[in-house]
Amino acid sequence: MATSSNALIQILRQEIEKEDGRISFAAFMERALYHPAFGYYNTPQFNLGREGDFTTAPEISPLFARCFARQYMEIFDALSTGNLLELGAGTGRFASDCLLELERHRSLPDRYFIYEISETLRLKQQALLASTCPHLLPRVVWLNELPQQFVGIIVANEVLDALPVHCFRIEGHTVKERCVAWGKDRFIWQPTAPTVTELAEKTMKIRERYELADGYESELNLNLPRFIESLTGALAQGVILLADYGYGQQEYYHPERRQGTLTCFYQHRRHDDPLILPGLQDITAHVDFTPVVETAVANECTLGGYTTQAAFLFANGLIELAEIEEKNLSPADTFHLHQAIKQLTLPTEMGDRIKVMALCKNMEHPLSGFSLLDRGRDL
Repeated sequence: MATSSNALIQILRQEIEKEDGRISFAAFMERALYHPAFGYYNTPQFNLGREGDFTTAPEISPLFARCFARQYMEIFDALSTGNLLELGAGTGRFASDCLLELERHRSLPDRYFIYEISETLRLKQQALLASTCPHLLPRVVWLNELPQQFVGIIVANEVLDALPVHCFRIEGHTVKERCVAWGKDRFIWQPTAPTVTELAEKTMKIRERYELADGYESELNLNLPRFIESLTGALAQGVILLADYGYGQQEYYHPERRQGTLTCFYQHRRHDDPLILPGLQDITAHVDFTPVVETAVANECTLGGYTTQAAFLFANGLIELAEIEEKNLSPADTFHLHQAIKQLTLPTEMGDRIKVMALCKNMEHPLSGFSLLDRGRDL
């Protein structure tokens, strides 16, 4: 592990030297997470859950995926077809649990597509699906690029928060980009004039709109609108479901959130230094959902709903599913089930921190998952 990180450090140092002593944090984050050989998501040791550095909702309980499957069935009925496309499928656990739940209700998709850029994760997904639902494996297709004229559901759970971001700092009435340099035998922050015109223009608008004070630091995801455009362009008819840590823009750039949202995970320890352990730790930034919906609406979509994870799961029958499952559990397993539900739904855990958004294209149908709580005003 240390060897691969050292190799990545040398690659990053060479890039910094070529770029006059500094690179954007977006470039640093992209290499740290996605370098083909040494990036965090491409290393053989990458894993989720107890054996990894962090856990995601599908790894906590199969109830998470089963609730999503219920929403899928409603959408399939409205479309009269059933195709699914999952972006960044992690270990494959979410796909496995969804497929098995859809099978129980005789509502299997014609195809379950997975768009996964990490070869390491592809192999993990294939192995897990082969062990949990081998009879359904023929329905699963791995893609190297997004399809065209797709009809069905596109789902991305905790994908947007791993897109590389640019970092900025307000200094008086000006904007500085927080770039990455090398000094004193480590990577360091180096404030510079913005390296991208788009960053300077968008940050100035944000500074003025939300009256950001001197010293305020945060990040801006310049890749996000283009990513959403690629999804809306691939979709001919159906729904895009996005679940991720995030806020509407006003809350994202709240004056009291003056250190931004960059978060790192290493061996289940959370910290805020993304410049250490390159290739060995996860780096994320919360999602600003306002440009997500703005981009989608500008590309022929409508907002089908925006709510918290807790509200989405409850609206899709979480309690009912849990009560059914409890009937066959031991007291110890029942306790673990209740703990999992708390982690998925409590406001201080994932319940309020993760939001779920639906973007609809050429489909007008109310979605039950957004019937309990409407957070659209936050956008």
